[in-house]
Amino acid sequence: MLDQHQYLVIIDVEHTCTEDGSIPVNEREIIEIGAVLLTTNSLSVVNDFSGLVRPVRHPQLSSFCANLTGISQSLLAKQDVFSHVFKQFQAWLPADNDYIFCSWGSYDLIQINIDCDFHQLQGYKPATVVNLKKAFSKTQRVKPQVGLKKALELSGNSMEGAHHRGLIDAQNTIKLLPFIFGEHSLVEHGLDKHNLVEL
Repeated sequence: MLDQHQYLVIIDVEHTCTEDGSIPVNEREIIEIGAVLLTTNSLSVVNDFSGLVRPVRHPQLSSFCANLTGISQSLLAKQDVFSHVFKQFQAWLPADNDYIFCSWGSYDLIQINIDCDFHQLQGYKPATVVNLKKAFSKTQRVKPQVGLKKALELSGNSMEGAHHRGLIDAQNTIKLLPFIFGEHSLVEHGLDKHNLVEL
């Protein structure tokens, strides 16, 4: 797969959320897009993208969401809406769709298209998509699938920076690429064999 594209794009989005579920899933809005561009041949970082987004459907950020992400209402009030920030992100992406879209889990792409639909933008459909969470589980024989922070712990890495911030989570995900696309094994890092299963 890596031979078919020149770049990997690791993306992480943060979205509006409430502890009581008062914002329906299909009305969540992206409040941050973070991404890192890497070469496929050496997994070297080329560039990164970070953009905050002002929500409009439910403009008041819940205290739960603010505490989870560390993103404040006053900070979002100064930002552009999704349609502007997403166009900036698309301009940042490699030309000719020559990249593999990677995210920890499948939801980031779903959320992007929820926002695209609401803002009447064309649906976002990368040519090649990899769910890194699923790939990590499969290559390392870990079941059930684990969150980013747990995967970092299992691989002998630690979360650097504030969890649940787009660019920071994307940057931390890079540490797991050798376990997904390379030859690294969790067993080498002392993972209890009872946590490994055949998938």
